[in-house]
Amino acid sequence: MRFALAAALAIPAMPALAQQVVDPDADTKVADPAFAAGKGPSVMVDSGHGEFQTLATDYAPFGALLTHDGYVVRDFDQPISAASLAKSDVLVIVDPANPKDPPNQPKYQSTSAFTPEEIATITDRVKGGGALLMIADHPPYAGSLRALAASFGFEIEMYAAQHVPREEFFSFANGGLVDGPLTHGLPQIQTFYGAAFTAPAAATPLLRFDKSWTMLVTDKPPRPMSGSDLRGATLSVGKGRVVLLAEAGAWSAQLFGPKKRPMGFNAPSAEGNKRFIRNVVHWLATGAAPAVEAAK
Repeated sequence: MRFALAAALAIPAMPALAQQVVDPDADTKVADPAFAAGKGPSVMVDSGHGEFQTLATDYAPFGALLTHDGYVVRDFDQPISAASLAKSDVLVIVDPANPKDPPNQPKYQSTSAFTPEEIATITDRVKGGGALLMIADHPPYAGSLRALAASFGFEIEMYAAQHVPREEFFSFANGGLVDGPLTHGLPQIQTFYGAAFTAPAAATPLLRFDKSWTMLVTDKPPRPMSGSDLRGATLSVGKGRVVLLAEAGAWSAQLFGPKKRPMGFNAPSAEGNKRFIRNVVHWLATGAAPAVEAAK
């Protein structure tokens, strides 16, 4: 599947979302869990802001993987407040959408799924010692999470990133996987079409683009990308921690299209995805590097 700018300068159409289904045979088992079963930190996955990816849908394998790693994982559909956020060690937000956006609005014009008050509450929680995992896919989800990400100094692009050939691999060999405590010794990471962002100076890059990638810009010519464009980064904020990842499919396990092609940590070539997302959540929950970095 190749993507190109349409004549009308619209975001290239993705296949129908119904073509993505959970992989019932995905291996979510963990040979070396970080915590005893049910004794680890609590992880809440938001479902109250129009999210396409939730524990009840495409992120069920994500939840199962973390459960097998010892975390207490649950859905979060309550109003955002200091009290409700205090019930969890890690808040996860994946592909939110603003239901007030007109259905015929260009995808790159999507608006925040979170109110200014909600953003302030989440930001205060992180500064006080909470942890936040934001996952922003291609438009419209990039725009729906953009304001929340900006409160921490990240700037999410409102457009999609394209690689030719279409396979998206981040490795130490191609410079896309940035060496550090959360990535050291990992095999390659594979992603499956998403967005990009720039990070504040205090952030630590995890996944980095290069000039072989192109930003598909809808209202101006496409532009080449560079090392300042990121798909993943960490940031310490006050007493808390934030991670932003600009692609969603890579951290769950789905089947895509009529041929049911694996898409996520179940893909044969996504050798490092499973350990990578475990490392990310471990750092968010504890502030410490994982004890074992290199295993799958």
